[in-house]
Amino acid sequence: MRYTKEHKVKAKEAILRSASRVLKRDGFNGIGVDGLAASANVTSGGFYSNFATKEALLEEVISAELGAMFAGIADADSSQRGQRLRELMAIYLSDDHCQGVADGCVMPSLSADVSRAGAHVRDTYERRMTELVAILAPAMTGTPQEQQQRAWTAVATIVGAVTVARALPPGDAARAVLDAALTAVTGMTRR
Repeated sequence: MRYTKEHKVKAKEAILRSASRVLKRDGFNGIGVDGLAASANVTSGGFYSNFATKEALLEEVISAELGAMFAGIADADSSQRGQRLRELMAIYLSDDHCQGVADGCVMPSLSADVSRAGAHVRDTYERRMTELVAILAPAMTGTPQEQQQRAWTAVATIVGAVTVARALPPGDAARAVLDAALTAVTGMTRR
């Protein structure tokens, strides 16, 4: 039986969506292709008809999701970018984001896996990170060079803070990490 092109596109999107959640929750090595396929209600053959390898799926997850939360900043009026970024940083550094691993950002969940992946995945990660920094930089204070440096600092700070807060038991210490990061990144944004 042959499937329509539309059916194949929908199946691939379903695999990407469900596998993204599972990969963020369990890690790249925490689940196999059979489990990823089952999470999307497809067979392993259905998985492989859409992705050549599990690593190819990881690459598409990174390409689709890294920085997506911050994409709207580029559309904001230049006078509002700093405020919009501060609002998004508060959401990113929230208890909900820390506890909602499967629905959260790929950076704290999958960066370590990307560091062990092949060149294609790492190149995609670098491209998406560079695009994210380019979106964030105009919302930062300073000269263009300082803005870019602060954007990299902000990304490293928020990803590190969420990673550390997730590793700690929920409570005061985890919240202190998130609050400290929010204070640091807020201080770098334009008013």
